Amino acid sequence: MISPAKKIIPVFNKQQRRLVWTMAVLTVIAAGLLLVFSWRLSRLNFLPAWSSLSVLPALFQGETMRETAVATLPVFSSTEELSFLSSPDGRNFAYILNNNQSQQLVLNEKAGPIVDSVTFMAFSPDSRSFAYTYKLKDKERAVINGLVGKEYDWIFNPRFFTPDSRYFIYKAREKGKDRLVINSQESRLYDRIYEPFLSPDKATLIFFARDGERLWRGEIPLERSGDQ
Repeated sequence: MISPAKKIIPVFNKQQRRLVWTMAVLTVIAAGLLLVFSWRLSRLNFLPAWSSLSVLPALFQGETMRETAVATLPVFSSTEELSFLSSPDGRNFAYILNNNQSQQLVLNEKAGPIVDSVTFMAFSPDSRSFAYTYKLKDKERAVINGLVGKEYDWIFNPRFFTPDSRYFIYKAREKGKDRLVINSQESRLYDRIYEPFLSPDKATLIFFARDGERLWRGEIPLERSGDQ
Protein backbone atom coordinates (compact mmCIF):
# COMPACT_ATOMS: atom_id res chain seq x y z
CA MET A 1 0.00 0.00 0.00
CA ILE A 2 1.38 3.42 -1.03
CA SER A 3 1.62 5.97 1.73
CA PRO A 4 -0.13 9.38 1.30
CA ALA A 5 3.23 11.17 1.14
CA LYS A 6 4.31 9.15 -1.92
CA LYS A 7 1.07 10.03 -3.77
CA ILE A 8 1.73 13.80 -3.46
CA ILE A 9 5.22 13.68 -5.06
CA PRO A 10 4.22 12.73 -8.65
CA VAL A 11 1.34 15.24 -8.63
CA PHE A 12 3.69 18.02 -7.50
CA ASN A 13 6.26 17.16 -10.18
CA LYS A 14 3.59 17.25 -12.89
CA GLN A 15 2.41 20.73 -11.82
CA GLN A 16 5.99 21.93 -11.70
CA ARG A 17 6.68 20.75 -15.25
CA ARG A 18 3.50 22.44 -16.47
CA LEU A 19 4.59 25.74 -14.87
CA VAL A 20 8.05 25.51 -16.45
CA TRP A 21 6.56 24.90 -19.91
CA THR A 22 4.15 27.80 -19.48
CA MET A 23 6.97 30.16 -18.51
CA ALA A 24 9.06 29.00 -21.45
CA VAL A 25 6.23 29.63 -23.92
CA LEU A 26 5.59 33.10 -22.47
CA THR A 27 9.31 33.91 -22.70
CA VAL A 28 9.41 32.92 -26.37
CA ILE A 29 6.32 35.03 -27.13
CA ALA A 30 7.76 38.06 -25.28
CA ALA A 31 11.07 37.72 -27.11
CA GLY A 32 9.25 37.61 -30.44
CA LEU A 33 7.20 40.69 -29.64
CA LEU A 34 10.32 42.55 -28.51
CA LEU A 35 12.09 41.64 -31.75
CA VAL A 36 9.17 42.91 -33.85
CA PHE A 37 8.95 46.13 -31.83
CA SER A 38 12.71 46.75 -32.17
CA TRP A 39 12.51 46.26 -35.93
CA ARG A 40 9.61 48.71 -36.26
CA LEU A 41 11.38 51.23 -34.02
CA SER A 42 14.54 51.08 -36.11
CA ARG A 43 12.56 52.15 -39.18
CA LEU A 44 11.40 55.39 -37.52
CA ASN A 45 13.50 58.54 -38.05
CA PHE A 46 13.29 60.63 -34.87
CA LEU A 47 16.27 62.88 -35.57
CA PRO A 48 16.81 65.00 -38.67
CA ALA A 49 19.59 63.95 -40.98
CA TRP A 50 22.96 65.53 -40.25
CA SER A 51 23.02 66.88 -43.77
CA SER A 52 20.18 69.31 -42.89
CA LEU A 53 22.58 71.30 -40.69
CA SER A 54 24.47 72.43 -43.76
CA VAL A 55 21.65 74.85 -44.67
CA LEU A 56 22.23 76.97 -41.53
CA PRO A 57 24.04 80.27 -42.18
CA ALA A 58 27.43 81.03 -40.71
CA LEU A 59 27.20 82.78 -37.34
CA PHE A 60 28.81 86.07 -38.40
CA GLN A 61 28.62 85.66 -42.18
CA GLY A 62 32.40 85.67 -42.34
CA GLU A 63 32.74 88.92 -40.37
CA THR A 64 34.59 89.39 -37.11
CA MET A 65 32.51 89.99 -33.98
CA ARG A 66 32.82 93.56 -32.70
CA GLU A 67 32.56 94.72 -29.11
CA THR A 68 32.87 98.13 -27.44
CA ALA A 69 33.37 99.06 -23.79
CA VAL A 70 30.53 101.46 -22.96
CA ALA A 71 30.83 102.05 -19.21
CA THR A 72 32.89 101.44 -16.10
CA LEU A 73 30.84 99.72 -13.43
CA PRO A 74 31.42 100.08 -9.69
CA VAL A 75 32.90 97.18 -7.77
CA PHE A 76 30.26 94.63 -6.79
CA SER A 77 30.50 91.86 -4.25
CA SER A 78 30.57 88.33 -5.62
CA THR A 79 27.03 87.68 -4.35
CA GLU A 80 25.45 90.93 -5.57
CA GLU A 81 23.35 90.82 -8.72
CA LEU A 82 23.16 93.84 -11.02
CA SER A 83 19.65 94.90 -12.05
CA PHE A 84 20.31 95.84 -15.67
CA LEU A 85 18.06 96.92 -18.55
CA SER A 86 18.85 97.74 -22.17
CA SER A 87 16.76 99.76 -24.61
CA PRO A 88 15.24 97.82 -27.53
CA ASP A 89 17.76 99.29 -29.98
CA GLY A 90 20.69 98.44 -27.70
CA ARG A 91 21.97 102.03 -27.58
CA ASN A 92 20.88 102.95 -24.05
CA PHE A 93 21.10 101.15 -20.75
CA ALA A 94 20.12 101.53 -17.13
CA TYR A 95 21.00 99.73 -13.93
CA ILE A 96 20.36 100.01 -10.20
CA LEU A 97 23.08 100.61 -7.64
CA ASN A 98 22.58 99.19 -4.16
CA ASN A 99 24.04 101.25 -1.32
CA ASN A 100 23.35 99.80 2.12
CA GLN A 101 19.64 100.53 2.69
CA SER A 102 19.22 102.75 -0.39
CA GLN A 103 19.33 102.51 -4.18
CA GLN A 104 20.29 104.73 -7.08
CA LEU A 105 19.34 104.41 -10.74
CA VAL A 106 22.02 105.01 -13.36
CA LEU A 107 20.94 105.84 -16.92
CA ASN A 108 23.72 105.88 -19.51
CA GLU A 109 26.30 106.51 -16.75
CA LYS A 110 24.27 109.41 -15.30
CA ALA A 111 23.25 108.67 -11.72
CA GLY A 112 19.89 109.77 -10.35
CA PRO A 113 18.98 110.70 -6.77
CA ILE A 114 19.49 108.30 -3.88
CA VAL A 115 16.15 106.73 -2.91
CA ASP A 116 14.88 103.98 -0.66
CA SER A 117 14.19 101.65 -3.60
CA VAL A 118 13.71 101.70 -7.36
CA THR A 119 10.48 99.79 -7.97
CA PHE A 120 10.25 99.77 -11.78
CA MET A 121 12.11 100.86 -14.92
CA ALA A 122 11.35 100.63 -18.63
CA PHE A 123 12.41 101.96 -22.02
CA SER A 124 9.79 102.92 -24.58
CA PRO A 125 9.44 100.70 -27.66
CA ASP A 126 11.23 103.29 -29.83
CA SER A 127 14.08 103.51 -27.26
CA ARG A 128 13.73 107.30 -27.06
CA SER A 129 12.01 107.53 -23.66
CA PHE A 130 12.74 106.08 -20.24
CA ALA A 131 10.57 105.87 -17.14
CA TYR A 132 11.06 104.52 -13.66
CA THR A 133 9.30 104.62 -10.31
CA TYR A 134 10.91 104.90 -6.92
CA LYS A 135 9.96 104.86 -3.26
CA LEU A 136 11.22 107.40 -0.73
CA LYS A 137 9.95 107.79 2.84
CA ASP A 138 6.90 105.58 2.22
CA LYS A 139 5.83 107.61 -0.82
CA GLU A 140 6.25 106.77 -4.48
CA ARG A 141 6.86 108.84 -7.62
CA ALA A 142 7.27 108.24 -11.33
CA VAL A 143 10.06 109.82 -13.35
CA ILE A 144 9.53 110.10 -17.12
CA ASN A 145 12.45 111.37 -19.19
CA GLY A 146 13.90 113.04 -16.11
CA LEU A 147 10.66 114.79 -15.10
CA VAL A 148 9.59 113.83 -11.56
CA GLY A 149 5.87 113.24 -11.17
CA LYS A 150 3.44 113.72 -8.33
CA GLU A 151 3.87 111.94 -5.02
CA TYR A 152 1.51 109.01 -4.34
CA ASP A 153 1.03 106.52 -1.55
CA TRP A 154 1.73 103.69 -3.96
CA ILE A 155 2.36 103.19 -7.68
CA PHE A 156 1.63 99.73 -9.00
CA ASN A 157 0.99 97.67 -12.12
CA PRO A 158 0.20 98.05 -14.86
CA ARG A 159 3.09 100.35 -15.70
CA PHE A 160 3.79 100.49 -19.43
CA PHE A 161 4.52 102.59 -22.50
CA THR A 162 1.99 102.58 -25.31
CA PRO A 163 3.20 100.91 -28.53
CA ASP A 164 3.80 104.31 -30.18
CA SER A 165 5.99 105.32 -27.18
CA ARG A 166 4.04 108.56 -26.61
CA TYR A 167 2.44 107.70 -23.26
CA PHE A 168 3.55 106.10 -20.03
CA ILE A 169 0.57 104.72 -18.11
CA TYR A 170 0.38 103.56 -14.52
CA LYS A 171 -2.01 103.12 -11.61
CA ALA A 172 -1.51 105.02 -8.38
CA ARG A 173 -3.11 104.90 -4.96
CA GLU A 174 -3.92 108.06 -3.06
CA LYS A 175 -5.87 108.34 0.20
CA GLY A 176 -6.90 104.70 -0.10
CA LYS A 177 -8.31 105.08 -3.62
CA ASP A 178 -7.05 104.41 -7.15
CA ARG A 179 -6.45 106.68 -10.10
CA LEU A 180 -4.96 106.23 -13.57
CA VAL A 181 -2.07 108.45 -14.64
CA ILE A 182 -1.18 108.97 -18.31
CA ASN A 183 2.16 110.77 -18.43
CA SER A 184 1.25 113.41 -15.83
CA GLN A 185 -2.52 113.61 -16.45
CA GLU A 186 -4.73 111.99 -13.80
CA SER A 187 -8.13 110.36 -13.86
CA ARG A 188 -10.51 110.92 -10.97
CA LEU A 189 -10.30 108.73 -7.89
CA TYR A 190 -12.15 105.40 -7.73
CA ASP A 191 -12.47 102.83 -4.99
CA ARG A 192 -10.80 100.32 -7.28
CA ILE A 193 -9.53 100.46 -10.86
CA TYR A 194 -9.30 97.12 -12.61
CA GLU A 195 -6.64 96.25 -15.16
CA PRO A 196 -6.72 98.88 -17.96
CA PHE A 197 -6.02 97.88 -21.55
CA LEU A 198 -5.67 99.39 -25.01
CA SER A 199 -8.31 99.07 -27.70
CA PRO A 200 -7.44 96.87 -30.71
CA ASP A 201 -6.43 99.94 -32.74
CA LYS A 202 -4.32 101.20 -29.78
CA ALA A 203 -6.11 104.56 -29.97
CA THR A 204 -8.05 104.33 -26.69
CA LEU A 205 -7.22 103.33 -23.14
CA ILE A 206 -10.14 101.38 -21.69
CA PHE A 207 -10.67 100.59 -18.03
CA PHE A 208 -13.32 99.41 -15.60
CA ALA A 209 -13.56 100.86 -12.11
CA ARG A 210 -15.69 100.43 -9.01
CA ASP A 211 -16.91 103.44 -7.08
CA GLY A 212 -19.31 102.68 -4.27
CA GLU A 213 -22.02 100.40 -5.63
CA ARG A 214 -21.46 101.39 -9.25
CA LEU A 215 -19.22 99.86 -11.89
CA TRP A 216 -17.85 102.40 -14.36
CA ARG A 217 -16.36 101.92 -17.81
CA GLY A 218 -13.88 104.58 -18.87
CA GLU A 219 -12.36 105.44 -22.24
CA ILE A 220 -9.40 107.78 -22.60
CA PRO A 221 -8.53 108.70 -26.21
CA LEU A 222 -4.82 108.63 -26.93
CA GLU A 223 -3.52 110.97 -29.58
CA ARG A 224 -1.23 109.06 -31.90
CA SER A 225 1.75 110.46 -33.76
CA GLY A 226 -0.07 110.26 -37.09
CA ASP A 227 -3.02 112.28 -35.75
CA GLN A 228 -1.10 115.51 -35.35
